[in-house]
This record gives sequence, C-alpha cells and structure tokens, in this order.
Amino acid sequence: MNTRRLSALTALALTAALGVSACTTPEESAAPVTVTESAAPAGEYESADLLRRLIEEEKVAHDLYLAFDEMYGARVFGNITGAEVSHQDQVLAVMEDKGVEDPRLAEPGQFVDPELQTLYDDFLEQGSANLPAAYQVGVDFEVMDIAGLEEELAQAPESDTDLTGLLEYLIKGSKNHLEAFQRQLDR
Repeated sequence: MNTRRLSALTALALTAALGVSACTTPEESAAPVTVTESAAPAGEYESADLLRRLIEEEKVAHDLYLAFDEMYGARVFGNITGAEVSHQDQVLAVMEDKGVEDPRLAEPGQFVDPELQTLYDDFLEQGSANLPAAYQVGVDFEVMDIAGLEEELAQAPESDTDLTGLLEYLIKGSKNHLEAFQRQLDR
C-alpha cells in the first residue's frame, strides 16, 4: 500500500472534518513504503496494491455522491455517480488483466480499507450538513484524488502503459468532477 497516499488521504479527511481549509502536502505527510510480501516482485506487488486502493477510492467517491444524490436530489451528484461507476469499471478491467482480486464490498458505504472507511464516514458527515457542504465535499475529495493520482502517475513505470493510461484517465475524470462541483459552489 502506498503509505504516502494513505497519509495524504487521512490528513485531508481530518482537515475536512475539522472544517480547516489548509491541508498538508504529500511531502509533509510522507512515510516510507515497505513491502513485506515476498511471493511477488516489488513492482508487481505495488501495482496490485495500488489497483486495489484505486478501485476502493472510486467506490468511496461513488458511494458519497450517491448518498448526497439521495439526500439532496442535485443532478450533479447523479451525473458524477454514473461516471464513478465507469471509473470503477476501468480500474477493474486493468485489475482483471493483471490477475488482481477485487477487494470491494457490495454494501454502499462499506470499505475493506479502514482508512478509506474513516474518510468516507468523515466526508459523509460533513456533506450531510447541507447542500453547499456536500458540494464542498465533492471539491475536497476531487482535489485530494487528483493530487494522489498525479503522485502515483509520477512514480508509475512508463513501461506499464495500462497503469499509466488508467491513471491519466482517472485524473482527467477527477478534474472534470472538480470543475462541476466548483461551478455549483460558485453559483
């Protein structure tokens, strides 16, 4: 698991829950990554770990936006929820090609990774306050997601075109979602 990304996600969730607008940079929250599984080469293990993380992160976004769509009926949440399904499908396709098991739980709002569970719970609580707060959660989540994806892309081996292509696709989608949520806040 990429500890730097995990630390950045946790820091942002805590920042959002406290209502503070500043967050740490990945360098400030970085911790060394250690891989203990010896059955797979390090690069393959990290790629598999990243893919499992990515699909659960896309599920966090999907489940948050679905919950907000049900709470507020704002069209932007329904539209982006559909896009998050496509993102999960794209990650799953790469996972299947690489023989990586899908860790997702079927129940909305439930996650294998306890850090992602906390992130979801904190963002759901924040966005449940009112519609503008839910839009702000969308902005905060997408900003966090873009930063993490860009960090992963910078570290991904250029030779793994499936992974780099997937990361570029997810970054583009997150930037579109960020713009959509920001437009709602600016109204």
